[in-house]
Amino acid sequence: MTEQRLRAGPAGISFACKNHSIERPAPVKTRSPFSIILMAILLALPVLLLSACRQRGCKTPAEAKARLAAAVAARDPARLWGALDLATQWSWMTALRAGRESYDITLSNLPEGPQRERMVRRFAPAANSENAADLFAKSLAADVWPSLAAQLAAAGDGAPVENAAGNEAEIVWPAGRLLFRKTSKPASGWGFAGLGDQAEALKRVASADLEALRTNAADYERAAARRVR
Repeated sequence: MTEQRLRAGPAGISFACKNHSIERPAPVKTRSPFSIILMAILLALPVLLLSACRQRGCKTPAEAKARLAAAVAARDPARLWGALDLATQWSWMTALRAGRESYDITLSNLPEGPQRERMVRRFAPAANSENAADLFAKSLAADVWPSLAAQLAAAGDGAPVENAAGNEAEIVWPAGRLLFRKTSKPASGWGFAGLGDQAEALKRVASADLEALRTNAADYERAAARRVR
């Protein structure tokens, strides 16, 4: 049997064969770099536009409330993420970046041992998440859904009332409230801000962990340098 292997050359991919009776295929025509880039842009444009539309908030507080209600009814983490205000999403994005860097520092600088293992487990969710929305979905507690459903039921059919500045709106009842916020930059829109405090706290903890690890990593490097001397 004739031995065949794939070979990549200037003319494209062809078979390299010990049996020279097999004719070499005709060279494959390649596209110019410009046409390849143009085609990639055209293919990616619909996705980029769709992504931009999803990131843009709702036009009114009432629409933001409806988006929240739909996400809670479906118990869909992705839809709940899309219902959040931009400030809450930014907090999760910051926590994701800090967690990923903390994970890398832990693996590359901390010595083997129980502390390293604990830190790896702590930062693994961020390191293994595709993006902030994925980390948010993984971190949702089971009681979030019934809690939000109860808040929406208490709010009833009432529409959120905007403040004088026009950047917040809320529905208030004796035992609580639903809060919505508007972002003007980089994109305008309303979103649910009721999970913002938890996200801000998570961001602060993740940032503090990262700063502590950076300091520890520098200490380990200095200690290692002294041992080499």
